[in-house]
Amino acid sequence: MKAELECLPCLVRQAREVAIMSTDDLQLQKKIMRSCFAYMSETNLDRSPPEIAQGIGRIVKSMTGIEDPYGEVKSLHTAAALEMLPEMEKIVSESDDPFGAGLRLAIAGNIIDLGAKERVSDKDISSILSEAMQQPLCGADPLQLKAEIDKAESVLYLADNAGETVFDRMFLEQFTSEKVTLAVRGAPAINDATLEDATEAGLHRVARLIDNGSGAPATVLSDCSLEFRHIFEKADVIIAKGQGNYESLSSSDANIFFLFRVKCNLVAEHSGFPIGSLVLLTTSDG
Repeated sequence: MKAELECLPCLVRQAREVAIMSTDDLQLQKKIMRSCFAYMSETNLDRSPPEIAQGIGRIVKSMTGIEDPYGEVKSLHTAAALEMLPEMEKIVSESDDPFGAGLRLAIAGNIIDLGAKERVSDKDISSILSEAMQQPLCGADPLQLKAEIDKAESVLYLADNAGETVFDRMFLEQFTSEKVTLAVRGAPAINDATLEDATEAGLHRVARLIDNGSGAPATVLSDCSLEFRHIFEKADVIIAKGQGNYESLSSSDANIFFLFRVKCNLVAEHSGFPIGSLVLLTTSDG
């Protein structure tokens, strides 16, 4: 999915936020923003938005030396989500369709996205549970995904944001863990999950954890490690969480199921579903 002009204001907002979170030095913040403006003025808009965002992250890191400016925020989001775990477990255990309930929680957890939203409060996170069970699910039939998982020998789950991964955990508990590999980012990217974040959320209990070798806030295959690309190519089923993974992989020929909330007009237009929708899409429908 290629970037469009309307992506630029969002990328500018991201640049401003990561600059502020990386340094209190106002003059350095201004220098960072000027460098990001120069970068975006020359960037190739035929790339996906996450690829452009990765360049912004590299600029900020090179100018501040800060490896993970969202580290504290990620831990707070994970802690808030873990406090909700007993309630999530109750929702799934009492459901007539535990797989469907876990799926809805996983998609609903995608609200925890600082790439698309400037701030996420504990109130935002706690409102997810009731909303997840009531809001319609758009796109593919969950039974199609369940059938694919049941017959697969290997499932690759592409995680998205820290905190959100706790919701993923509830969904992954519906799988046979021996067949599931969960991939996170290979380096900090906005508030996306790294191996440390995934372990903090307890995902090592429900899947084999790997990183993709890339610091892009998505799955940009050309930037990923050879090991990850090999696993990606061999996976029977790939489950990709979040808008970033949809933006970077929507043109892939792999057997991918995308799970995300629609958060911007560009993705709404591309996916065919309005902003706020809980979506399950598959490349086999394309």
